[in-house]
Amino acid sequence: MTRPQTDGYVVVVEFLVRGDFLNQFREAMMENAATSLRDEPGCSVFDVCQDSEQHERIHLYEVYGSRADFDFHLKSAHFLSFNEASQPWVLEKKVQTFERIAAASGGH
Repeated sequence: MTRPQTDGYVVVVEFLVRGDFLNQFREAMMENAATSLRDEPGCSVFDVCQDSEQHERIHLYEVYGSRADFDFHLKSAHFLSFNEASQPWVLEKKVQTFERIAAASGGH
């Protein structure tokens, strides 16, 4: 069986944030997302989502052109700064990666 052609590299991250640091975490994450989209040509999607019932649970959905584009993100000054600052705010962090095989547009 042949592998499907991929259409990007997807990163899904789940954070469980300490409640007393939630506002700082959200502010820093929104800046990290905006900077990634603005300054990294290989980053096309960077969604930040919050669990509607457990507010301390934050999910990211990021799409990069390739694994190399994600590796570039991990070495960027803004990511390294965010990662260092946010470590004491985070109780748990889970990272999953996927190869995107299809994308749909909702035509909003």
